[in-house]
Amino acid sequence: MSTPASALELQTIVLARDFRPDDLVFQVGANLTSARAACMLASLTTHPDARLLLGIEIENFSNGRPVPSVPTFLFRALGHELGEANMHQSTVFDTMSRPDVFFVGGIEVDRVGNVNLTGIPNEECGWKVRGPGPVALATMSTFCNGYYILMGRHDRRTFVERVSHITALGDRQRRTELGLPGGGPRLLLSPLGVFDFDDAGSMRLRSLHEGVTGEQVADSTGFDVVVPDSVPTTSPPTASELAMLRSVVDREGLLGEPAAPPRPVTITEEQR
Repeated sequence: MSTPASALELQTIVLARDFRPDDLVFQVGANLTSARAACMLASLTTHPDARLLLGIEIENFSNGRPVPSVPTFLFRALGHELGEANMHQSTVFDTMSRPDVFFVGGIEVDRVGNVNLTGIPNEECGWKVRGPGPVALATMSTFCNGYYILMGRHDRRTFVERVSHITALGDRQRRTELGLPGGGPRLLLSPLGVFDFDDAGSMRLRSLHEGVTGEQVADSTGFDVVVPDSVPTTSPPTASELAMLRSVVDREGLLGEPAAPPRPVTITEEQR
């Protein structure tokens, strides 16, 4: 009997299942191991024509080429080690600026899906906590057909009524007012469950992970989440899904490790 799925393995499978048939270009940035694994898994199964932008490489594994491991951040000198062709830089970045699918992490998220990855300001116009920053995030979240929000923690410090700083604009009404072309957030995945957004743009509970209760979600969230009359349990990975994930995509077992919570950097007086 196989070991039950870890939190990151479950997140990977939920993502891979939700990709749409017309999703072709997937862009994954740094430190989102489950997103990287989900794209690789989809390329091997449901999306054989997918173009995966992993770090600064463009990948496709449907031709039987060996699948690399799932490191924290994939960076191999423009693919010279494994690539079978080179592409002009302008073409690479044109593709990267308008992917079909993107993934967003955050140190804060609010009820309408705005994400803060920049930091928590202090009262002196400096930073109390500094996040990784918004490199490319505004562009990707604006133009992609849809993106997924992946939160490593779920508590009242990370799920807040209003984010301190908007790094990725998820608010559907505000996106419409500004005429942003992309589709905005599709799903939010946290250690407690899976969430989507209703017609008004408010976060809504879609499924609870096994063993999690609605009361636990309410106690851990800094705003009222929309809760349908009936909330299912998140469907666990099947034996075949886990076998493919573990034997082909994640041979080193990195997804079996506990998900590390975000580690914001505290800014000292000298660094302000």
